[in-house]
Amino acid sequence: MSDVTLIRIPERFDFACHKKFNEDTDQALKASGASLINLDFSQVNYLDSAALGMVVYLHKKASAVNKKVQISNAHGIALEILEVANISKIIPVK
Repeated sequence: MSDVTLIRIPERFDFACHKKFNEDTDQALKASGASLINLDFSQVNYLDSAALGMVVYLHKKASAVNKKVQISNAHGIALEILEVANISKIIPVK
């Protein structure tokens, strides 16, 4: 078993993704043996405040079950939004 669960985030990450994001992350939170949830932002070119809220809430839920969350491959406007929101203060952005 891998200790990392990879979740690919869609090109447009907003409230419309809420249901799928929750399904994917709930599965990752329940996965035994996986201690890290890696959110792959390589395709993201838009995210809004709802998406930021989903990521922060995931961090809270993951912490409750001793798992970590990280964001990888963020670029362009998505990376700028993450930086302005200071997400890296609670979730590593790699």
